[in-house]
Amino acid sequence: NDDEKMCDLFEGGWIPDLNGSLYTNWSCPMIPDWKDCPKLGRKDSDYMNWRWKPNKCELPRFDPKTFLSIVRGKKLAFIGDSVARNQMESLLCLLSQGETPRDIYKDPEDRFRTFYFPSHDFTLMIIVNGSATGAFDVHLDKIDSNWDEKLPGLDYAIISDAHWFFRKHYLHEGGKLIGCIYCDEPNIPELGVLFAIDKAFGTTLKHINDCEGCNKGLLTLLRTFSPAHFENGSWNGGGTCNRKCPYTKEQVNFASMEWELRGIQVKSLENIEKKKRKRFEILDITRAMMMRPDGHPGLIRGNQYLKEYSDCVHWCLPGPIDIWNDLLMAVLQKKDGTLQIGVEKKCNLFKGRWIPDLNGSLYTNWSCPTMPSSKNCRKHGRKDVDYVNWRWKPNECELPRFNPKTFLSVVRGKKLAFIGDSVARNQMESLLCLLSQGETPKDIYKDSEDRFRTFYFPSYNFTLMVYWVRFLVVAEEKGINGTTKTDVFDIHLDKIDINWAQRLRGLDYAVISDAHWFFRKNYLYEGGRQIGCIYCNEPNVPDLGVPFAVGKAFASVLEYINDCKECNKGLVTLLRTLSPAHFEHGSWNGGGTCNRTSLYTEEQVNLASTEMEVRNNQVKEFEKIKTRTKGKRFEILDITRAMMMRPDGHPDLHWDNQYMKGYSDCVHWCLPGPIDVWNDLLMAVLQKENGHSSS
Repeated sequence: NDDEKMCDLFEGGWIPDLNGSLYTNWSCPMIPDWKDCPKLGRKDSDYMNWRWKPNKCELPRFDPKTFLSIVRGKKLAFIGDSVARNQMESLLCLLSQGETPRDIYKDPEDRFRTFYFPSHDFTLMIIVNGSATGAFDVHLDKIDSNWDEKLPGLDYAIISDAHWFFRKHYLHEGGKLIGCIYCDEPNIPELGVLFAIDKAFGTTLKHINDCEGCNKGLLTLLRTFSPAHFENGSWNGGGTCNRKCPYTKEQVNFASMEWELRGIQVKSLENIEKKKRKRFEILDITRAMMMRPDGHPGLIRGNQYLKEYSDCVHWCLPGPIDIWNDLLMAVLQKKDGTLQIGVEKKCNLFKGRWIPDLNGSLYTNWSCPTMPSSKNCRKHGRKDVDYVNWRWKPNECELPRFNPKTFLSVVRGKKLAFIGDSVARNQMESLLCLLSQGETPKDIYKDSEDRFRTFYFPSYNFTLMVYWVRFLVVAEEKGINGTTKTDVFDIHLDKIDINWAQRLRGLDYAVISDAHWFFRKNYLYEGGRQIGCIYCNEPNVPDLGVPFAVGKAFASVLEYINDCKECNKGLVTLLRTLSPAHFEHGSWNGGGTCNRTSLYTEEQVNLASTEMEVRNNQVKEFEKIKTRTKGKRFEILDITRAMMMRPDGHPDLHWDNQYMKGYSDCVHWCLPGPIDVWNDLLMAVLQKENGHSSS
């Protein structure tokens, strides 16, 4: 159907899933010891807390009853090497949560196993074979009878193979030696692994397609190559695999031999489908598994014959391999027309409305250990509480609630900085409160003026920073009549403030925002020459306005980041649009207040305001830089529209700034409060950046 055409189940990313596996190391009655990684000493468990998310749809979670209903009365066999067996063991563990199977056959070498599920008359087999066409002297045009003789009677055959080809072999066709793999002998051409696998799979698929004795409805699924993740050596040369988290897409080498091998397998299937007599499908797991160096047993395997070797080929149970059977179930459902994949529509997270949410905030004024006093509105006398009982609802999708563990999993090993004025700090303070419900951070750096702060989350090796700057671009306070403290600035719209720019190197995420300091009397410069002003009301000096100045400043900032040679290659810059103030009955220093206790409706918001014009100029500069990126990545946090509806979310008089007593704060936001949704949006955008759809 149309949904299936839109969704490729095999293109996507891994997203945190705190539901974990369907089974545990204790609930699966037939889990093999040397895949039972916790039993053998593995202490970390995060490798179990991820699920595969296709880019444009949802992959249904495995359900034992659903799977067994599909295969009722059928016979399914995994045919291949010990990694094929690994998948069968995963499937057994998953199915055992619905029904415990009978172990009805095992040959003396434990290569052929048969399990039976009596309630569904379903037979599950594994046929282990070094390579699909023989071993050592590999006859690329002859089928191994050990698995071939078991093909008749099967309803489903899942074929896979490759790992045994990665060693010294002699290759034969028509009974004659044609070359070798890794033999390094004179007069014998080195034909390589890829050549041999291409030939072997071509022979195998043709044989199945031509099989006269096979079931008419036989469905053959080709499972693509499962990558190994040896580092610092080969399997027998000291190689290890002790990583604790997945790779990002950027860390995966799509020019590797493993990816090329997968391409050969896919091509073999495409070739046979042009002349198919039987049914064929693919389980294209290579891309997903190239991102999972954290899922192997490593040094903790229980194989007594290979105690000092790391197993970086097979997969822990439970673990990432379980997703192969989620995909298997989806492919089988697709074949019988019952697959529900929930194709996603494109959703603008920033267009929506506020809806009541009596769950309130994830944290309270007392549960956040890093709560700043100036934003703790309840502490300073605010009595109403409704302002925390709303959540943002995009028009066409759901925005997931913030989850500290999910966020920390996404940013594991990364550095994120908020760069901007005190409202940028306000967002960082909100994020700290949200994350502190998962882990209390260490406060590791504060400069003498408390403008630059650094927090560290040791369990996730995540660093969170804030860099306070007024304008992002260079600005010099203007002396007037011998006075230097004037709060009037000469702003150089084409020069970057080095105070934050020099800290850009090493960051993985930079959330930039700025605007409030532009809303006062300032003089504007480009190329060292004055070009105009803001609110100066002077003859011969054009008042160019706040939107113009902010647009120019952000153009310079985005261009600088795009050109940054020393920055991380994968740097993601997020532009957070203007956060509106809500002064009524006067300006910030002219008696203005913001004591509303309810939201504005969409009709009450002035979309022709200066603030909206500033936001529009920020968005325009963001869209420009997206068209000419130089390896950097840019995203937007377009919060202006949502926050224009929230005049109820500011401290007003409920704050403790001793230097400005009597002034209302209608710029910053109470904690907890509406600002927390910025971090819901931040989490959603970061998940999308990592290939994980969040809506």
